[in-house]
Amino acid sequence: MKNKAIIIGLSLSLCLFAFLIRDWFLSFFVAEITGENILFSDSSNVAHQIFPMLIFIFSFGIIPFLYLIAKNYCKIYSGKQQLFSLLIIIISGFLFLGLRVIYLKFKVAQINDILRRAEFTSEADIPRINFQDMYLEYYLLAGLVVGTILCMIIFKKSSNSGIKN
Repeated sequence: MKNKAIIIGLSLSLCLFAFLIRDWFLSFFVAEITGENILFSDSSNVAHQIFPMLIFIFSFGIIPFLYLIAKNYCKIYSGKQQLFSLLIIIISGFLFLGLRVIYLKFKVAQINDILRRAEFTSEADIPRINFQDMYLEYYLLAGLVVGTILCMIIFKKSSNSGIKN
């Protein structure tokens, strides 16, 4: 019972942390992808950003539960394996996010290059990728889920091979 209370408390504190860093998260990644410094002061008031904001907060809050699922499924008791499984989950989430950022950065560069070759004279005429269409939160959540599945595969195989020997 005490363990569940710790997991729920950690999840709620991660949700609060995600709520507080949401604007910085958007500002940083939009600047990284488009090269334009856009400061978000209250992203929850931006049109069509309520659901992505909830997905972002949920992505951080679900990390302890994903870890608990992997730990209970694979029966991980070693502290080293527990830390490794948590790192796999978190790193895969941010890896998916990073790959999405790299892809979008490439697409922006490709759009700019094509339009400059078409001899558009004004930078204002060049279309940009809107931050609403980046879906960074979804890739973070998908990466966390894939990391959990990967962790379950790795540790289930290692526990099965230990039983056979």
